[in-house]
Amino acid sequence: MKEYSQEAVNAEIKMALEKMKTPNILICGQTGAGKSSAVNHLFNDEVAEIGHKGESCTMDIHLHRGTNLNIYDSEGYEIGGEKQQRYQNLIFDDFLMKPENQNIEGVHLVWYAIPAAGKRYTDTDIGLIKKISETHKVCILLTKIDELDEEELKQIHAGLKREFSTIQIFRLSIIKEEAVQAYCDWEDLVDWSYNALPDVCRDRFTSALRRGLAEKQKRARIAVAIATSAAAAIGALPIPIADAGLLFVNQSIMIFRIVYLYRIKVGIGSILSILGTAGVSAFGKLLAGTLLKLIPGKGSVAGGIINATVASTITAAMGVTLSKLCYKQCCEMLDGKEVGFDVQQIFSSAEFISAIKECMNDSSFESTVEELKKEGKERG
Repeated sequence: MKEYSQEAVNAEIKMALEKMKTPNILICGQTGAGKSSAVNHLFNDEVAEIGHKGESCTMDIHLHRGTNLNIYDSEGYEIGGEKQQRYQNLIFDDFLMKPENQNIEGVHLVWYAIPAAGKRYTDTDIGLIKKISETHKVCILLTKIDELDEEELKQIHAGLKREFSTIQIFRLSIIKEEAVQAYCDWEDLVDWSYNALPDVCRDRFTSALRRGLAEKQKRARIAVAIATSAAAAIGALPIPIADAGLLFVNQSIMIFRIVYLYRIKVGIGSILSILGTAGVSAFGKLLAGTLLKLIPGKGSVAGGIINATVASTITAAMGVTLSKLCYKQCCEMLDGKEVGFDVQQIFSSAEFISAIKECMNDSSFESTVEELKKEGKERG
């Protein structure tokens, strides 16, 4: 089996990143609708500062480029006949439908913000939303719902639903009080956006999210499934650990993708550091040497031989466990806790080994591995 170099691993990671396309979201609506606040609430800081001007696309629309997400930010419109008509022309004719904008930088989703605090929506809102929906995937953000009482919120929400029977409406507020958040649809907005995006955009969208833990879990499972299926194929002809470079690269890419999705910044650096200092083979031998001991009776491991069962079981256990630990990390960070996370420490920690053993001792894990292999094979 070919020994893989650090350069080869870097090339694989680069290729994985290139396959992840950057989603582009246009956010528009009335002035003061809370567009910036909604973006800041949902996404990590590097894409969230849309209150400042980015690259100019038109006079009143600016592109804010993030590592994983691009936001087209409309400055909004003020009530008034000419201003409202000008805004409609700006958004639809001069931007969305302009030929030069129909390229790789084209808009995947449109979020149209209507402030609930105003207790009204205009003919411009109605006409523009319906027009956008003919060519683009659009949803309505009903923002600042904390400024209404329950009955007022019910009325404006019901009115919007009557007007836009086929368009999703999400009630939002950045006020943290539990009573307010009980009426909010943040998770539903994330879920709708995730499903509305092309699959090639979902990893970057998920990584950009400050929250969206359900989507992070979903994409992490896909990464584990693909790696588990690949591991089974690699081990189809039993191979010595010493020659298992391709298997270790496969596992390393899986680790990278999981950590990337959960936005564990230190973790990404740690993976590359491990690979750079110890080499792929040494890293893989360390993991395999530890984990093989946890699979008594699963295939031929005598003499350090890895077969398809062992390869897929180790890979699945590593991925499932790492995803769980990353999920836990994100939950703690969202709760305001200061936590440190280092991938190298995780793989040598008692918690990781204990979690791996828990996987192996779970009577249903074998069927989980088979499900992951099947899912990964279907995804190619």
